[in-house]
Amino acid sequence: MGPKTVDKMMNRKTLNPWRLLGTYRRNWLGVAVVRVIVFAVVVIIAIIVDSSSSSFRRRPLIAQDGGLGAIEVRPQLRARIFRGGIALNALDETPQSTELELGATLKTDPDLEASLETAERFKSDGNYRVATQLWQAVLQRSGDALYSSDNITYFSLVEQVERVLAALPADGLAAYRVIADAEAKEILAEAQDPLDVTALNQVVRLYFISSLGDDAAFQLGCIYLDRFDFTGARRMFEKIDKQYPDSSLPREQVLLRIALCQSFLGQTDAARKSLEAAAEIAGDSNQLELVRRSLGELSTEPNSSIIDQNWSMLLGNSRRCGVMPNLPANIMQSDLVAVWQYYFEPADVYTWNDAKGNLLVGTSAADETAERTLSSVEESMIKSWQDKNWRPAGNLLFNDGRVYFKSAADLSVWNLDKVEAMIKSNPAQPAVNDAIAWRSVWRNVFEVDEATQMMQTIRRSWGGYGNRNLEDNQSVIPESVAEIQLFGDEIQQQMSICQGVLYSLEGKSFDERNRDRSPKPTPQWNTSFRRTRVNYLTAYDAETGVVQWTLPQSTENPSAVVDPTAIEETVDPLFLESGGFMAAPIEFGNLILVPVNNGGAISIYALDPQNKGQTVWKSFLCDEPESGAESWSAIQLTIDGSDLFVNSGMGVVFVLDPATGLVRFAKRYDRVGASDDFRRRSGWTVNRLNFSGWSNDLIIPYGRQMICFSSDTDTITACDRNNGELVWRSEMSPIGHKVDYVLGIYRDVLYAAGRETIVAYDLKGEGRMIWGAEQMFDGKQSQGRGLLTANGLYLPVENSIYHFSLPSDEEAGKLLSKVEVKLGTSAPVGNLYSDGNRLWVHGGNRLYALSPEQ
Repeated sequence: MGPKTVDKMMNRKTLNPWRLLGTYRRNWLGVAVVRVIVFAVVVIIAIIVDSSSSSFRRRPLIAQDGGLGAIEVRPQLRARIFRGGIALNALDETPQSTELELGATLKTDPDLEASLETAERFKSDGNYRVATQLWQAVLQRSGDALYSSDNITYFSLVEQVERVLAALPADGLAAYRVIADAEAKEILAEAQDPLDVTALNQVVRLYFISSLGDDAAFQLGCIYLDRFDFTGARRMFEKIDKQYPDSSLPREQVLLRIALCQSFLGQTDAARKSLEAAAEIAGDSNQLELVRRSLGELSTEPNSSIIDQNWSMLLGNSRRCGVMPNLPANIMQSDLVAVWQYYFEPADVYTWNDAKGNLLVGTSAADETAERTLSSVEESMIKSWQDKNWRPAGNLLFNDGRVYFKSAADLSVWNLDKVEAMIKSNPAQPAVNDAIAWRSVWRNVFEVDEATQMMQTIRRSWGGYGNRNLEDNQSVIPESVAEIQLFGDEIQQQMSICQGVLYSLEGKSFDERNRDRSPKPTPQWNTSFRRTRVNYLTAYDAETGVVQWTLPQSTENPSAVVDPTAIEETVDPLFLESGGFMAAPIEFGNLILVPVNNGGAISIYALDPQNKGQTVWKSFLCDEPESGAESWSAIQLTIDGSDLFVNSGMGVVFVLDPATGLVRFAKRYDRVGASDDFRRRSGWTVNRLNFSGWSNDLIIPYGRQMICFSSDTDTITACDRNNGELVWRSEMSPIGHKVDYVLGIYRDVLYAAGRETIVAYDLKGEGRMIWGAEQMFDGKQSQGRGLLTANGLYLPVENSIYHFSLPSDEEAGKLLSKVEVKLGTSAPVGNLYSDGNRLWVHGGNRLYALSPEQ
C-alpha cells in the first residue's frame, strides 16, 4: 500500500485547511487572505499571553523550598531556576522556556531498580532464595548508583536494599544470611587487624543486615569515637538502633553512646532523650550517670578554628577551618610599604626568559624604580583591574618557613628567612637565588578552558564582544589569556600541601610548538559546551621541589628521538588517563582525594601518593546540565571525620564516605542565573545561563551542619550532614551589597566578604546576620581577598588596608584602623596573607612583602 493509496483512503484533500478556504496555490488572493487571518490570530494570542504573563509576574510570590514552579521577584536577575521549572523576573519582558531544569544529571540505575522490583515479586511468592540472590547482586553492583523518592534528596541504592532486608520475616532473613554471613566472615578473616577500618566499612556497606553487620558497625562507631569523629560515630550507632532488625548488642549501650555523641555535638536535649530511653531499658548505671552529669559541658567546639603558621590550602586545611596567625601589634599603626617584591612579565605568550622574573628590595621595591618595571601590557592590565574590579585568582601557601607562589609558567618557592635577611641587607642588585628555596623544573603552558574559548569564539563570530558598555555583565570579565590566567581562572591557580608534598595544577610542557595560544574551537550552531579542561596534577617534595609524579601520565617527549622499531609503551590503566582536575587535592589517611572533570562528568578520585598517584577508588557524581556551570570556579573538597563533602557547582551537593567513595546522599538546591542576552539576540537557543554566585564551590562542616557555598546560587544553605534536611538558609546579598567569598569561621561566626562589604553570620543563631552588609569601605571597592585572624579582619580596599574588629557580645565589629599601602606601582592591593610576622600580598603577577613605613 503506497502513499497515494493512503491519501485516498484518508481523503486528505478534504482535510487540508488551506483547501477548505479556497483554491490552493493558484488563488493568490485566497492565500493572502489566509495569511492575514493567521497573522491577526497570532498577534491577538501574543497580546493575551503577554497581558496575562505580565499580571502573573507582578504577583510578589516567594519561592518555597520544594515548591513547583515557584516565583521570586528579583530585579537584578532574568531567570531563576527551580526544581520545578524557570520563574521569570518581573522586569524581564522576554518569554523564557518553562522546560524543567533539575541541575546536574545524577547516576541512577533503572536496571538495578528493576532487579529490586523482581526481587520484591519473588519475596511476595515466598521464594526468598532467589530474592536474596537478586538483593545481594544489587548490593554488589550498586557502586555509586543513587535512589530518590522526591527528586530532591538522593541516597545510595544500598540503603534502599537495606530497608527491604531489615523488614524481612524471620525465614526470609535466615535465607539471606546464609549467603551474606559467609561473605562478611571472609572479608573480616582476610583483614590483618580485627579493627581494620576498611574491612569493617566494607562489611557495613555490603552486608550490614548479616549476622555480623551490627558488630562491625559498633566496632566502627567506637573507632570513630576514639578519633573524636562524633558525627561518624553517631551515624554508626543510630544505624544499629534504627535499622538493624535483631541486634544482639545491649540496646542501652548503643543509646548511651548515641547520647555521648549528641552531647559532644551540642545537642543536649536529644542526648537527654537518649539517656532516658537507655534508663528505661536497663535502669541507672555509673556510665549513664556520668554522661548525664556531663550534659551541657561536653563540647568539641565544632567551629574551633586552627591558628597555624602553615597555610596549606584554601582556608588553611582540609576542614576549611583555618585562621591566619595574628599580626604584630604595630603593623597597622602607620602606612605600609613594599620592602621586597618579586615580579614577572604578564603576556599571552611565555618564553623561558619571561618566566624567570626579577626582585626588588628595600626602597626600590616601593619607589619609581618599581614603577619603571611596568610594561605597557602590565599597565593596561592594572587599569582593567581597577576599572572592572577584578581580584587576583592566585593563592599563597605557607609551610615550614617557605612561601609558595605560582608565576607565569612555574612555581617559585621563597625561603622566608632568606627574604628577611635580604630585606635587612638591602642589596642594590638582588639575585633571585639569594632568596629562593626552589623553582619547578617543569615549564608549563596555561591554556584557556574550553567553555571560555567557545564563548570568546562565539562573540567574535557573531557581532564581536559587544562589551564596551561596562554596565553589561559580560564586559567586566577578563578576556586575554594573561588576564584570564591571573585574574579569572581560579582552577588553574590551585595548589595544596598534604603530608609534605606540594600538589599543583599545571598545563602542558612548554616547547616551541605550543608557544602560541591554543587554537580556538569552532562553535557548532545551537550545541551546548561544557567547562571541560585539560591539565596536569604534579606532585613535588614541598621542601626540595623534587618532582615525584605527574597525572595524567604522558609518554610524550618532544625532544626525544623516536625509534620506529621500539615497542610502544602504554599508560597503566590503573592510573588516571584523561580529564581535567577541578581543584587541588586534600588528604585522607594515606590517600589524596581530588575532583576530576571528564567531558562535563564530575568524579572524585582517591589516589595513592606513594604509588605515583595510582587510583584506589573512583566515584562518579554527576554530569553537567545544559544550563552549564561557572567555568573558573574550583570544586573545593572538604573532609571532616568520616565525611567527604563535595559541592559540584551544578545544582547538587554530595556527602561521601572517603574510605570507599560511596555516596551517602546527594541534595539538590535552587540554581540562580541570568540568561545570556547576546545568545538570545543572535538566535542561539541553547539553555545556557550566566551565574554570579560564590567564587568557589565549597562546603564547610559545622557540628551536624554542612554549610554550602555555590557558584550557581545566591544563598548560603545549611543542611543536616546526615540526611540533607534543610537547617537554615541566608541570602548572600542581605541588604543589597553582595558578598561572594568566605573569609573563614571563628568562634561560631562565619565571615564573608565582597567588593563593598563584609557580613558576619551567627552560626549558633542559624545564619542570622549580626553585622555588616552596608557599604563599609567609604564608597571604595575591595579588589582583592581579605584575611581573618583572631584579632580582626583585614580587607584590601584599592590602595589601602582596613582593619575591623571581630563582633563580640559587647559590641558589633567596627573599623579599628586603615592605612595606605605603597607598592611602587599603580596596582591595587591584591589578596592579603599573614605569616605571623608581616603582611604578604598576591598581586597577580607580583608578590609583595609589606612593612610599616619608617
